[in-house]
Amino acid sequence: MNSSSVNLADLPKYPNLYGYEPSQGLSIAAIVCFSTVSLVLIILSIKFKKFYFLVAPGAGIVTVIGYAIRIKSAQDTHVLGTYIATTLLILLPPTALAAVFLFAQLGKIMKRTGIQHPIFKPNVVKYLFLIVDIFSIIIQGAGGALLAQSADNPDLDKPAKGVMLTGLCIALCSFTLFFFLIIYLYIKVLKVQEEDKKWRIIFIALFASGILIILRSIYRVAEYAGGYHSAVMINEPLFYGLDTLPMFLLMCIWIPFHPGFVSLSKKKENKEEDKKNYDTETRNGVELE
Repeated sequence: MNSSSVNLADLPKYPNLYGYEPSQGLSIAAIVCFSTVSLVLIILSIKFKKFYFLVAPGAGIVTVIGYAIRIKSAQDTHVLGTYIATTLLILLPPTALAAVFLFAQLGKIMKRTGIQHPIFKPNVVKYLFLIVDIFSIIIQGAGGALLAQSADNPDLDKPAKGVMLTGLCIALCSFTLFFFLIIYLYIKVLKVQEEDKKWRIIFIALFASGILIILRSIYRVAEYAGGYHSAVMINEPLFYGLDTLPMFLLMCIWIPFHPGFVSLSKKKENKEEDKKNYDTETRNGVELE
């Protein structure tokens, strides 16, 4: 038997579905942290009328619910329903965070600068990665449910592991590819000559966010690669250090880099100048005719 995993037939040796006694204190701390940062993002998004950014605090609220259910689950670690609920509600929200923090922001940069990638054009970035993201969420949700049920039905262990790993690997590959796209665009942006360069600090948030999401994705792949009650899965400090903390930091990063503070749209005067030039060209065209 692999030393990094446990045969499901031996599960009676374990006192609960987690393989350890979940810390209620750490769950409470997570609830406080995610609630606070979600509230701040809600206030900023409404204040600056960046309503699309409400997806981020929405994901944070789902995460809060996940940790609240984890507290209830910790009181009776044999109840499968609460175990499945807390697992999925904590597992899935980061993919939504990636959509609004990374995909949307990079697409806006490409539109602002006019920089084109041979393959990944602005609309491709916006929709392709989002579709892959949603597809990954669906697969992870199905795999998470199967893996939790495998505690009662050992025959589900292998297919559940396969489904979960497929979803997690798709997410990891997508985030990694996107991170290299960020690097590509950053190199291109450095060559763009323009007066307003302050907005380029947004790449600090993009790079930091990409690293945190990839780190968390690697942890999740390693967690489920060993199967139910793998050595990584039954290590609660690893869970909080490589999943909870990175996702909390990810949300915190986008407070100072919120689109209300760092605008990726052209300045109003530039837009008016573009409109004036367009009107002039149009009039000239009419006169020539």
